[in-house]
Amino acid sequence: MEVAGLTTSKCIDWMGGVGYTRSFPVEKYFRDAKIGTIYEGASNIQLNTIGKHLDAQY
Repeated sequence: MEVAGLTTSKCIDWMGGVGYTRSFPVEKYFRDAKIGTIYEGASNIQLNTIGKHLDAQY
């Protein structure tokens, strides 16, 4: 998610103000990347969850 957020943010910066309009798909990608980190949790929380599942398996 961090890579998606950084990439779409740079793309919007490159496009200027028009990057925030709904005329281009990059605006939707930016929103999707942001909601992904909110919905799925921060990277540290995701790593802890993965670690718990791996620890339970082995």
